[in-house]
Amino acid sequence: MTSDSYATSVSGPGALVTAIPALLGFVPERSLVLITFSGDGDEIGTTMRHDLSLQPDGVPTATMLGVIGHLARVCESYRVDRVIAVIIDDTRASDDGAYRRLAAIIDQNLYCVGGLHGAFATPAISAGSPWETVWDSRTEECGPEPITSGVVGDPMISPVAIARAVARGRRVLMTRGEMIDTLSPLPHCSTTTCEAHAISAADDLAYAELADIRRTGDEQYGEDEQDGNDEHRNASGVGEIEVADWEIVSGSLDQTTIAPTVLTEFAHDHCAPDVAASDAAGRFPLHVLIDQLRRAQERSDLEFVVGLVDRAGEPLCCDDLQRLDKALRELYVRDALVSLAVTDLWAGAEQLWTQAARKLRGRGQAAAATLLGFVHYVHGNGAMAGTAFDLALEASPGYSMATLYNDALIRGIPPGVINRCAETGFGVARSLGVELPPPVLRPAA
Repeated sequence: MTSDSYATSVSGPGALVTAIPALLGFVPERSLVLITFSGDGDEIGTTMRHDLSLQPDGVPTATMLGVIGHLARVCESYRVDRVIAVIIDDTRASDDGAYRRLAAIIDQNLYCVGGLHGAFATPAISAGSPWETVWDSRTEECGPEPITSGVVGDPMISPVAIARAVARGRRVLMTRGEMIDTLSPLPHCSTTTCEAHAISAADDLAYAELADIRRTGDEQYGEDEQDGNDEHRNASGVGEIEVADWEIVSGSLDQTTIAPTVLTEFAHDHCAPDVAASDAAGRFPLHVLIDQLRRAQERSDLEFVVGLVDRAGEPLCCDDLQRLDKALRELYVRDALVSLAVTDLWAGAEQLWTQAARKLRGRGQAAAATLLGFVHYVHGNGAMAGTAFDLALEASPGYSMATLYNDALIRGIPPGVINRCAETGFGVARSLGVELPPPVLRPAA
């Protein structure tokens, strides 16, 4: 499902249908679109789209009925004043009764917000395509003949499309397929002998194996604890993992590696262990040293990525992409980078995340696509956000941050609410010793 919030007004059903691509960010095909209105019922609030799913006889499928129920709950949670449905379908005539039956079902589901105000059907949202009214709440029942009809205008030059382009610098994409193409995979770099993707795959495999070992250790601990035996637990309470269990991948991207330059800086004058943490003999707990060293590496990588964002648009070399891949796999770094979406660096971040989402693979690609989706989400482009989250979950199934934001998008949580997640990122960055630019974004809805 695509959900977008974009406050604007239109006059007349023809203008409304024509404005849908601008409201969504792309031209929908074979879709059910619900548009909510607020204020006095004349200002567009949220636009929600889902694939249209009807049986051959025109009866909605079980999936479609579930979608309608979900969309109705979203409308209720928003306390909308009015809802209008637009059915885009080129597979049947508008007068065969299927669309009126669908509108009646939607009307029943929307009883908590006063029912469905109106519904229109069109085979396509393109200039000159006919549209017809299939439901009008102002009449007691909808007869077989449409109450009003007309033709769709040019969605590329509609007032809403022009306003969106001026305000946000975004054009309307032709189809959902075109959106997907904007994130199609690209080679890592121009180097024919580049092994970056192979390294990523090996690193992801090692990460998965380590996760399995940890889970096995936790399960074993649970059994041992019942037997009163805790000798397999280390000081941090985590199941002990033998050194032999760690397979070091050549050129590893994972956060188990430290750059020599970071190590040198650390040894001389950065992040030296707190003297108060040492014992009487002047020795330091190993876990303190490791934690501070890791934070030093994360700070270095965060500063590096912010520097790339600052010069977004410039081509990245193979080494830059590999370091970016490693940085995005570090959770503290990734969580801090979320905040760039609400700063004046958001456009540069969007460019960098797009490039990374197309050129990286595995968890690095998933992180880049998720960050890209968040940028689109908070700037009101729900359609592109959903496309980016889909890519993230394809690159790394179950990727937690993508799952979280995608679920919020599906539930119809407005950009003005979800952008508060960026607040945490500023705190994470400060904990690493990095001060990000201040937030400048006003809620999209």
